[in-house]
Amino acid sequence: MGSKPAISRETILSVAYERAQKDGMASLGIRTIANECGVAIGTIYNYFPDKASLVTEVVARFWRAAIEEAGVLSNAEESSDGAEKSLLAYCRRLAEELSESLGHFQASWLREISTLDARSLERSRAAEEECFRGICAGIASHIKSDAAITPAARERFDADHLAEFIWKAMFGSIKAGDPACTTLFGLMEMALY
Repeated sequence: MGSKPAISRETILSVAYERAQKDGMASLGIRTIANECGVAIGTIYNYFPDKASLVTEVVARFWRAAIEEAGVLSNAEESSDGAEKSLLAYCRRLAEELSESLGHFQASWLREISTLDARSLERSRAAEEECFRGICAGIASHIKSDAAITPAARERFDADHLAEFIWKAMFGSIKAGDPACTTLFGLMEMALY
C-alpha cells in the first residue's frame, strides 16, 4: 500500500473553503475534506485538531475574502480624495461594496453559521469579531478625521463606541436586505452633522 501524498495546511483550507462555498457549511466534514484532498483523515487532524477548528478557519477566510473583495479601507488616511474622508460617504461605500461582495457568496452562509454546533459557533463568532474589529477601526478613523462632524456630536459620542454601533447597524441592515442602510444613514446625518 502506497503512502498518501503530503499536503499543506493551506491546501486543506482552500479545499474546505471551496466546498463550503459550493455546498454550504453543513458539507464540511473531516472525512469529506480528506477524501477531496486525497489524504488520510489523520493528515487533516495534524493541521486541524477537530471539525470546529476547520470550520473556524473557513469562516475567518470567508470574512477576510468578503472584506478584501469589497476593498474596505482600514484607515481614513488611505483614502485618496477629500470626499472619502467623510464618514457618511465612507459608510455608504462600505455598505454598498460589502453588500455586493457578500452577494457573491452563498447567502446561506450567514444563516448556516447559526446552525453550527456550540463549539464551532463560538469559534466562528470569534473569527468574525476579529474581522469586524478591523472594519470598526476604519469607521472610527473616519469619525476622527471627518471635520464636518459637529463639536457637540464629538463630545456626546466616543469614536470607538460610535464606530461599533454604526457597524452593527450597517451589518444588520445588509443582512435584512437594506444595503443602502437608509434609516441608519439618515439618523447619522441628523445626529452628527
